[in-house]
Amino acid sequence: MNKITRSLIPALVILMGTMLLFAAACSPGADKAEAEAGPAPVRLLPEDQVRMSNDPAKTELFRDAGLGLFIHWGPNSQLGTEISWPLNNASDDYVKRYYALAETFNPAAFDAAAWARLAKLAGIEYVCFTAKHHDGYAMFDTAYSDFKITKSPYGRDIAAAVAEAFRKEGILLGFYYSPGDFRYQFETGKRFAHLYEPDFTAEAPFGPLKKGFADYERGQVEELLTKYGDVFMIWFDGKCEPLKKRSWQVKQDVFIGRGEIPTPEQEIPGRADDRAWESCMTTSWQWSYQPNADVRTAAEVIGNLIHIRARGGNMLLNIGPRPDGTIAPADEALLRELGLWMSLYGEGVRGVRPWTTTNEGNVWLTAKKSDGTVYAFVDLDYGMAGIKSAAGARFTLKSVKSGPGTKVSVLSQAGGVEWSEDKAGLHITVDRTHTIQLIKTPAALAKARGDKAPSLAWGPDWPIVVKITNAAAGSAPQAAPAGAGK
Repeated sequence: MNKITRSLIPALVILMGTMLLFAAACSPGADKAEAEAGPAPVRLLPEDQVRMSNDPAKTELFRDAGLGLFIHWGPNSQLGTEISWPLNNASDDYVKRYYALAETFNPAAFDAAAWARLAKLAGIEYVCFTAKHHDGYAMFDTAYSDFKITKSPYGRDIAAAVAEAFRKEGILLGFYYSPGDFRYQFETGKRFAHLYEPDFTAEAPFGPLKKGFADYERGQVEELLTKYGDVFMIWFDGKCEPLKKRSWQVKQDVFIGRGEIPTPEQEIPGRADDRAWESCMTTSWQWSYQPNADVRTAAEVIGNLIHIRARGGNMLLNIGPRPDGTIAPADEALLRELGLWMSLYGEGVRGVRPWTTTNEGNVWLTAKKSDGTVYAFVDLDYGMAGIKSAAGARFTLKSVKSGPGTKVSVLSQAGGVEWSEDKAGLHITVDRTHTIQLIKTPAALAKARGDKAPSLAWGPDWPIVVKITNAAAGSAPQAAPAGAGK
């Protein structure tokens, strides 16, 4: 053996050892062992050090955001059913047919970047994506269940794509997670009292890792909070105390939506509440995709947003994507209309808090108390006499007084505002001078003009926003009665 050959022996030994280790790691047996072992342990904050409440700074960030996008999606979209609820009181054979939809779920046209761009255009500040609904189907790659998107014909982690795309657009990331899990109930034969309610004491083993119910769900929460980058929010749809604690053990500053703050569905509380809360509202009447859905008008959605923000809450607007992964045309059109309004007037609903009163008649109010700015949301009167342009309004505010250097303007518009003040209040006259859209003249204006044929106006019949700077509080008239603004 020559000197060169002897010098190569240590290197060859190392190379052969590395190859053997690589082969062992790549063998089916190694995969099985890794799967049985489960994910690597997550570093947890000791239980006695966990603050069982939302981080104050994250709470203020949430309240500033104001407008979120809720996304309910799963294999059920192939039939246009509501998500999960068809399982409630269903026969076993129907349950099997519902679950068989996972075998054909292949959203080949899904484009997370396109979703995120549309959301950004619509003025969305945060997203809440259904990682797992009550049916137990995981739209993320989880080690704790085989009932998941990465086992579907599509085969890719949709939650990961959503996280990356929305974060790239500067939209805060949130995950919806249902503690109720009918898949666990069905496969273990441990039917709970209700589809929606979890039984964290259930010990029947489930999934590849053969975990009891609480450990199965705590493991999935750990995955969601550690595998997808910075997660701003997690939203628990149901009883969730063990999951709240685990969330804050993994990420003490994660903001918890439902489970920690009020989140009414399809309604707006009738009074202002100066704390974090969120009204969840669908674009139509079903959370998941529905063919030929009756979609709300932009005017209704904008009105709801204004009333919610004036009362101190956030609006979480829900869409249900189609089975191929695209957003339904009617929902897309609505989001684009909302985007137009937000591009003009979004300043009035971002980073605001309730004023001393929510509204004076049909004029609704928000405020940036830090700099004395008040925003008044005003419906235009298309038949108003004495206004030169197609639409305008006159109104008086008693809850707002001017101060040194007060200015009154319409957001995104140059001019078109006159104001004065006396003991009766702040009197404001506005008219629209800004060319926004060409639309058919409202019927009331056409009738007032005596038009014999349809004519055009310079914008949709949506509220404008009047900005009042350096304002002070005046007398506070009675706000809208409970239930108003729904």
